[in-house]
Amino acid sequence: MKAFAAWIFTLFLGLTGCSSPEDKAPPAGATIVTIIGAIHGQHRTSDRYPLDLLRRAIVKFDPDIVMVELPPERFATASANFDKFGEVREGRADDFPELTAVVFPLRQQLGFTMIPVAAWTPEIAADRRAAEKRLAKDPARAKDWAQYQQAIQLYGKAVSGHSDDPAFIHSSAYDAAVKARQESYERLFGQDLGAGGWRAINSAHLANIAAALDAVSGQGKRVLILFGGWHKYKILEGVKARQDIFLTDATPLFDQ
Repeated sequence: MKAFAAWIFTLFLGLTGCSSPEDKAPPAGATIVTIIGAIHGQHRTSDRYPLDLLRRAIVKFDPDIVMVELPPERFATASANFDKFGEVREGRADDFPELTAVVFPLRQQLGFTMIPVAAWTPEIAADRRAAEKRLAKDPARAKDWAQYQQAIQLYGKAVSGHSDDPAFIHSSAYDAAVKARQESYERLFGQDLGAGGWRAINSAHLANIAAALDAVSGQGKRVLILFGGWHKYKILEGVKARQDIFLTDATPLFDQ
């Protein structure tokens, strides 16, 4: 337990931001990318990170493209419903008010393109939930499950009091806390969870993101990647080595 806590502290001290310096101009033709971490249902109740603040941040960035956390087939249904009824009316999208109340309406106002890049399917999600229930009740995995609960508690302490603060959510400290929790989860249960494991699902998300970035490479587009905050560090790790993008810090977008 103490060793795990020391690892988190080391990560907090050692991680640095991955954004490009603000005083540098992007190379000609580079795709300008920023990554915003959402808090899903918390946006409806948070005073620090309400939907209106997210809306203003997106308007400030003025994207050409917004990559969203929906799989293509669910996005197609949500998009068609919004165009026809003015409402998304799609179960998975309804869990993401950042999309239903902000991004879909802003698409009409700002004229950006939405690209679905999530790899989740109902089958993957159902299989993962079933596996987690089995693992939690399996006496042979009790030690592993207890260790994971400790990781959850450490994460809770690390984010306590500012889990809905956009400045914190877009910091290396937040990424370190999430990484410590989720990579413990992956180490203990990744093989049990298959396509729903933390490494597997994020690799699938990143493959979709990479393909979408490849499609606009060299065009100088402004691309916003909007995902749940927990995925942010994995996306940063996945895209920061690309030579055709100019990665910018999302934090200034939330300045009042």
